[in-house]
Amino acid sequence: MTFPTSQDLIRAAELETSLSDWTLDHTGTPFEGLQILVDDLHMHAGMHVTGEHRFYRALMEVLTSRLKYVEDRKRNPGWRDEVVSEPIFILGLPRSGTTFLHNLMGADPERRAPRLHELWGPSPRIEGDMARQLRVEYCRDRLSSLGMLDEDWLGVHPMGPDRAEECIFFWDLLLSSVTFMAWAEIPNYQQFVFSRDFRGIYREYRDYLKYMQFRTRNRGWVLKTPIHVRFLDEILDTFPDARFVHCHRDTAKIYPSIANMTTVLHSKFVNVPPHENAVAGDYDGTWQSALEFRQRPGMAERFVDIQFLDFRDDPIGTVRRIFEALGENFSRERETALEAWLKHDVSERAGQKHHQYSLADIGVTEADIDRKTGDYLAAFNVRLER
Repeated sequence: MTFPTSQDLIRAAELETSLSDWTLDHTGTPFEGLQILVDDLHMHAGMHVTGEHRFYRALMEVLTSRLKYVEDRKRNPGWRDEVVSEPIFILGLPRSGTTFLHNLMGADPERRAPRLHELWGPSPRIEGDMARQLRVEYCRDRLSSLGMLDEDWLGVHPMGPDRAEECIFFWDLLLSSVTFMAWAEIPNYQQFVFSRDFRGIYREYRDYLKYMQFRTRNRGWVLKTPIHVRFLDEILDTFPDARFVHCHRDTAKIYPSIANMTTVLHSKFVNVPPHENAVAGDYDGTWQSALEFRQRPGMAERFVDIQFLDFRDDPIGTVRRIFEALGENFSRERETALEAWLKHDVSERAGQKHHQYSLADIGVTEADIDRKTGDYLAAFNVRLER
């Protein structure tokens, strides 16, 4: 297979949707990012045949979803009057419990977490229960086509159309997301993404949340992606009343888990195994900027710290503590809803195999980890799992 050019992808998306307006308010058009990404896929990624098909489908879905989203916003301008109030951002290194916490908090009837089928396809043609179910089924089919319902991946990161998911899956529509760089080594695209002014990206995301509020009438957002910790200034600039939950875990457990996760994910797309710092390197030192950010006047009370071991041992009690620390009443109704989700999740994941990994798998020792991240462990009094 000869992978299409960016121009071919753009033309195909316009023909498929009969739409041609790509422009969003704060980031303009996606053409530069798409061009750099496709060039990297040609020159650097080393995709296998299945990976080429998966990348092709993923990019076509991104481009057609963007065109439909732009069009629907124009048809329904009332979304601009919406206000996003006091969103909660979950922070933390990958593999520190953020995904589980996001889904658990997203089950709260007074809060709202974006579901994957909403992030990938925010603009349905029609409303109603049947149309929604078709969107869910289509999202499940898309996950399956990407290999993300395979046993090896679900054992690393549970996914599903109705599960809460990371903000980056909307950023895909902006061609400014870390999603694709988690699938393959694409250095120029990675440099492009991290050189961007993320204020524009967060403002686009705020507009997406306003649009979703207008469509669904839900409020009280709980948002999550590990990369948020890099952009606290940009978040505060866009969401002045944002609050934060910062998850912490022993890095001796985090780093081999990241390596295992990245290896499994890369295998879905490329022949070449990931560089040892393919993901972990993106987060080195970010804790220090977060600590400095929290020391500003008025910031400390906006943060709640969560230790992974505490959360693992008492998930409901941990969420209760989060809401109470943020000044919200944790009612019995909220607790019952979270207990129901927890019971369902345990049942749903009962047959999944969990991966085994260790520091030795990535050729480092505990002493190496402590030299690299000891300051982080000390700064946040992280409980160790050794």
